[in-house]
Amino acid sequence: MVQYFDTIQRLFDAFDEAGHDLYLVGGAVRDLALEKSLTRLDDLDFCTDARPEASLKILNDHEFNTYDLGIEFGTVGCVLYGDDAKGYPKDCQITTYRSDEYYRRGSRHPEVEFGDTIEQDLGRRDFSINSMALDGQGELVDPYDGMKDLRDGILRVIGEPLETLAEDPLRILRVGRFMSKLGFQPTEVLSEACRKRADHLLEISRERWFQEMTKLLCGDYPKGALRFLHSVRALGIMLPEVDVLVDEPRLFERTMQVLEQAPADAALAWTAVLHLTGKHWTRLESEDGSASYPRHAQHSAMLFDGIRRRFRFDNKTGDTVGFLLDNQNTSPLEVDLDSDVEIRRFARALDPHIEPALRFARARFVSADRDDVQSVEDQIDTLYERIQRLAASKDLRPRLPSGLGNALMTGFDLEPSPLIGELKDWLEESIIAGELENSREADYYVAALEANPPRWFEAQLDDE
Repeated sequence: MVQYFDTIQRLFDAFDEAGHDLYLVGGAVRDLALEKSLTRLDDLDFCTDARPEASLKILNDHEFNTYDLGIEFGTVGCVLYGDDAKGYPKDCQITTYRSDEYYRRGSRHPEVEFGDTIEQDLGRRDFSINSMALDGQGELVDPYDGMKDLRDGILRVIGEPLETLAEDPLRILRVGRFMSKLGFQPTEVLSEACRKRADHLLEISRERWFQEMTKLLCGDYPKGALRFLHSVRALGIMLPEVDVLVDEPRLFERTMQVLEQAPADAALAWTAVLHLTGKHWTRLESEDGSASYPRHAQHSAMLFDGIRRRFRFDNKTGDTVGFLLDNQNTSPLEVDLDSDVEIRRFARALDPHIEPALRFARARFVSADRDDVQSVEDQIDTLYERIQRLAASKDLRPRLPSGLGNALMTGFDLEPSPLIGELKDWLEESIIAGELENSREADYYVAALEANPPRWFEAQLDDE
């Protein structure tokens, strides 16, 4: 029996006073059964026999903090506040019992039919381990033996698997996601149903692909989950760039080593799983049997252009992943920590993604079979500290004045062209090298170019 915190108990009591059921359901019940602390649960899902308008009235009458989440889909949002030490604030979603739920082709929003009992609601959920509920006294409701499957580490769907997957093919990805999160294994019947229904994933919106795959990649056991998706055809349908690696043991194992070392961050996880995809296509064998992979990083970045559009990446995550893939060979281990010039040059090459680049580099190098792991970590830590120190003293990045482009065009009688950007790059590099002062006025930099122009620019001026 679970002992609830005061504010959560007050929520149960509010619905009870109004004559309505309220149950804690879904992942929170599963995680509590796995002995995860209630303090660590930030998102709580509840279900009730009250219709959404009635739920909203109950919450407002008891002065809970509500927000608009999608009342037309039967759900009301609520934020519970309390003691920080107990993990508050906690986001809650309170949903009316459902007897059925399905997604129209390509839609992210469910079509729902309201139900009247907790058993109805639990019966339309995906897996037995997610089909448990806790009432206001902390007593378990488990009509589908979810607790037994939880103890046995089994993923089993409620109902007939082929029919369940036809209702929502995304459940195929959810099998993989829970394999990655919990290390559980699907039943043979479920695996076979996933194989038969895999092509139905093409009916699912790409945003839902992205959400589920990101959670899968950020889990604790992604290798088994990806092998499963490969075996049931789903990975080849969605992400053939990774699917081909599964049959190349060396590349796949190395990819998994880096992924398992990477922090549970969307951009870093996607970078880890994609960073060797270019090697499959760029492999060049020599006469002695050795292989090289020329420009594989750039090829991985190119492949990501298609993946990004296919999975509808958000701009921030997509920009970071694309940059890290393209610049994965810029190594922090080659930077001389005693040279401010080299540190500035390294930072300039990786701006504005310095921190994720260092975190990804740590995952790459620490996961490799090397004897100097501690010195690698020390190098990366020290480099990051030096970068922060230079940034704090405003001595890390070259800063050119606004209006410099116009000053260069006027001073050298130039037209707008890529040449202006090339001159700015040269000036920034000169600042990094300590040959020019930082943050000066435009005339200073024009005069510097007049006095000591780079040879390529001097030749161009002579031609004119």
